[in-house]
Amino acid sequence: MSETKKDFLTFRLGKEEYAVEILRVQEIRGWETPSPLPNVPKFVKGVVDLRGSVVPILDLREKFHLNVSYDATTVVIVVHVFTSQGERVVGLVVDAVSDVQQFDMASLQPAPDVATSIENQFILGLTTLVEEADKNQNEAGTHDQQGRVTGKGSMVILIDIDKLASDGLIEQVANAQNHNMPTGNG
Repeated sequence: MSETKKDFLTFRLGKEEYAVEILRVQEIRGWETPSPLPNVPKFVKGVVDLRGSVVPILDLREKFHLNVSYDATTVVIVVHVFTSQGERVVGLVVDAVSDVQQFDMASLQPAPDVATSIENQFILGLTTLVEEADKNQNEAGTHDQQGRVTGKGSMVILIDIDKLASDGLIEQVANAQNHNMPTGNG
């Protein structure tokens, strides 16, 4: 694998495709109702006991002001984030997990300077996921001026999960659960 290429886990939030670096993903779990925490933002759904560790659950759909419903495809992606207090494990609620994809970090596009459904500070970059039929056709010779394969595809928003956690929220949730908060899903 090239130094500029990294693997990402893609997932859906509403109608959009997002991605987090696969090396940060610990596991993917089905949705289960967490134990609630007081005095936290609405997108913090609570905490769950994950093999003896208390893990805060953040609903990315609510964080990014999207429609929220819990059904059979709703999943929690358990990831490792780096905060000012060190490495933490956090669960991210998403609509559905899609696939593992490899993206060239050198060809990422910056987030546009306009209001979008996601706060720009959490965007690592944007890229296009070329559909398999288009990829096969384009390998025969259709490339853009930079030599990248072109064709129809869907936009993928790569999320910087460390910036997502860096606003002090993870520390707030960790401190709340350390002060007489129940663990587990009881």
